[in-house]
Amino acid sequence: MIKFVRHIKVGDQEFETWFGMEIKKKGNRPNIDIFYYTDDPSEELSMHQLIKSNFQSKKDALQFGIKFMRSMYQDMIQREKEVAKKEEKAEQSDSTEKVSE
Repeated sequence: MIKFVRHIKVGDQEFETWFGMEIKKKGNRPNIDIFYYTDDPSEELSMHQLIKSNFQSKKDALQFGIKFMRSMYQDMIQREKEVAKKEEKAEQSDSTEKVSE
């Protein structure tokens, strides 16, 4: 498996992302799978997860992998914002209850 790192920017944040690419031949055509790693592949506990398979070119596989990870990071940032808002509302309601007692 080919392993490499890419830096993916989402807004003002940058995420270091490790990818893996596995190339197999199916007849005369390449069959390329793209993976992402949970951490640096040299780390003992790092695992790879399949993003998608059956690409015909490395470029297409990499572009899809980057788009997939960017979308995942955007979702993660959005969820963090929503959790922060919920916690803020909970703190405000707690302080309001204390004042009324």
